[in-house]
Amino acid sequence: MAKLALEQVTREFDQVKAISDISFKVPNGEFWVLVGPSGCGKSTILRAIAGLEKITAGSIYIDDLLVNDIPARQRDVAMVFQNYALYPHLTVGENLAFGLKMRQVPSNVIREKVETIARSLSISHLLKRKPKQLSGGQQQRVALGRAIIREPKLFLLDEPLSNLDAQLREQTRTELKQLHQQLGITTIYVTHDQVEAMTLADQIIVLDRGQIQQIGTPQEIYNQPVNRMVATFIGSPPMNIIPATYQDDYLVLHNQRLLLTPQVLKSLQLQGREFFDLGIRPEHIHICNSSEDLATTNQLEVIIQLVEPLGHQTLIQATLAESQQIVNFYANSDWRGSRGDRQKVTVDLERLLIFPAAD
Repeated sequence: MAKLALEQVTREFDQVKAISDISFKVPNGEFWVLVGPSGCGKSTILRAIAGLEKITAGSIYIDDLLVNDIPARQRDVAMVFQNYALYPHLTVGENLAFGLKMRQVPSNVIREKVETIARSLSISHLLKRKPKQLSGGQQQRVALGRAIIREPKLFLLDEPLSNLDAQLREQTRTELKQLHQQLGITTIYVTHDQVEAMTLADQIIVLDRGQIQQIGTPQEIYNQPVNRMVATFIGSPPMNIIPATYQDDYLVLHNQRLLLTPQVLKSLQLQGREFFDLGIRPEHIHICNSSEDLATTNQLEVIIQLVEPLGHQTLIQATLAESQQIVNFYANSDWRGSRGDRQKVTVDLERLLIFPAAD
């Protein structure tokens, strides 16, 4: 295991900054995930940590050792790529053992380590096969095993599950988390898949256009996003963002009003704001289905546009009445409605977030 620290790391390509002033510290044994849209710089950060990219400015420390000028092969990190990069002429067992043989580890130790890793990854029955005889999921496990067997200080994973189908990706994701809990190797994982980020990470780093937007636990990132980018990137469907104004203790959303309690008003800090955007997660909007709900003042009227049954619940896409503003929310699986229906919904006022108005 190792600590990792990046201090104001920048990487330029032809005077264009792929990443800019990246700083964070990863404690021993933690699993951190870099997430963001394509081109945000997450793979560049990973390659810089590995020593595959020469940084333009800043410092990278592994266990308090400055590694800026230390070549990749001497940094004691293991990296798993999206394309697996297995040796096609070697068997699974030989692929697993290759790195140890290069280090001239005794053959009996190699054999023991290969058997142990193969058992942990459920690939013991594949040790004599060549990569071309394996499925994509099996190849991925071999690539993971080849990295793990070295017992590196750092484990770097660059979108390792993106080539797998949905069911196998979920299974392998679970196995990855169990492996990390078992081995405790400090891990940096790159993905654009927010589900992977939320389920795997001790801490998430959200990136956009080469800069860090937010660092926090999955719960912090989801419940307290610091800006609109984080709010809309994390969550599926994304957070509803609705233009709003504040007038006499009311939020006004396209001519509909929500009365704010003094406590909510204080938490939102609306004084001095004339125009802003309101953020609300779909699960914090509820169908009005009782007289008690209908008596509340935190109602909105929507017009149903699309109904998507998901089994355990139903996802509804609607527009605020008399507007084109789209709002997503959930209903119970037994809810019945169709396109064009008018529906009253209530909003959980304590879950509202406020962002600066879009330009």
